[in-house]
Amino acid sequence: MKIQAVLIDGYKNLSKVKISFDNITALVALNNFGKSNVLSGIDFGLSFIKASIERKKELMANSNLIPINCKMLGRNYRYEMKVSTSMNEQEYIVQYGFEFEWKDNEEKEPRIVSEFLKLKLDEKGQKFTQLINRTLDTAMYKSSETGRCSSKIKVDATELVANKLRAYDELYYAEIIEKLNGMRIYMENNLDAKNFYKPDPIIRKGLENEMVNADNLPRIIFNLKEKSPDKFALLKDVYFQLFPDIEDIIVRRFGIKADEVNKFPEDIPFIFTDSIYILYVKDKNLVKPVNFSMMSDGAKRVFMILTKIIVSSVSNVSLIAIEEPENSVHPGLFKAYMQIISQLLDDCKVIITSHSPYIISYLDPKWIHVGVNREAGVAEFFTFKKSGQKQLEDDAKEFEMSIGDYLFSLLADTDSNLDDYLECDVDE
Repeated sequence: MKIQAVLIDGYKNLSKVKISFDNITALVALNNFGKSNVLSGIDFGLSFIKASIERKKELMANSNLIPINCKMLGRNYRYEMKVSTSMNEQEYIVQYGFEFEWKDNEEKEPRIVSEFLKLKLDEKGQKFTQLINRTLDTAMYKSSETGRCSSKIKVDATELVANKLRAYDELYYAEIIEKLNGMRIYMENNLDAKNFYKPDPIIRKGLENEMVNADNLPRIIFNLKEKSPDKFALLKDVYFQLFPDIEDIIVRRFGIKADEVNKFPEDIPFIFTDSIYILYVKDKNLVKPVNFSMMSDGAKRVFMILTKIIVSSVSNVSLIAIEEPENSVHPGLFKAYMQIISQLLDDCKVIITSHSPYIISYLDPKWIHVGVNREAGVAEFFTFKKSGQKQLEDDAKEFEMSIGDYLFSLLADTDSNLDDYLECDVDE
């Protein structure tokens, strides 16, 4: 599924945050504003969909996530998303969302208060068809293509109708239900990538063939080379474009003996494998290949992120979230880095966060969502008006400042006219 937009409300300090995704979407704000909360809020929504009923109850009672800002007390969590997908060789637009009450005191029990699913052909003039309609008291679904959304279904107070319908294989939109329940996001917030390059024979059970969420990068690269040599070649090609002194990337497997001493008890969620993998890099200025772990922090993190983006296409990942991609990357390299990321993306989207003025100059203004506090401590994000993009450039030039420096000066000034540039109404 290709994610097009999300709405998050009532999560930590987020208030009705609407994000429309380009290939790359950038959240820009001052430090300690709530950029990371947007990423974790999206991750929370997708994780909630996949969670068991008991796990959902735990998530709905997580005191670290419940809004405590005095302006947001009692606010429900609301998650909505718009995605595009194919079914029966036709393209569709899907809208799905739910809302629940947090367990914000001991007497209160968490409960889902609304849920909806709508579907339409991705063609001009088409209207949405309601497939799920749930309120606090009733839950309905569309049982046939010709009928209405009027068939009652019994669900637990902390169970989603979208979960329950997975058992209804005969539904004409069963494929949509299955895809909704399988959507994935990869969160990349590892500013120090060195641990990903360590040879490690220990892996978590169930992740033997995992590529995106696995931590053993040399193992991922070996599997990519073996199973998708064309994607491995693509990875090397784009990396060489960014680091032209690199001539080759080599991955090797070394067998080790896993004797009884190395074996874990059955109830431990890890296994000891019989191989380790080591990644080498061949630099034209060196007489022999060296271990990739000897590369700079920036070079290691760039390679890791490019790897995750390329393997996302074979891992059903809809969104990759990257915290501070400019970290340890030279400004002169950043523009080419962003261009390559944009070119690599297929069905997957990338969302990044930054509090750095200099990267603004390397981003398309339409990618940027600016964080604004219209109420103290409450985070909202808005895009630029079309006229605001040009106005921002002109005003920055008048003050002899870069666009990034000028934007952040507006963010830091509580009396600035920042709202003049953004798609927001300060009086709403």
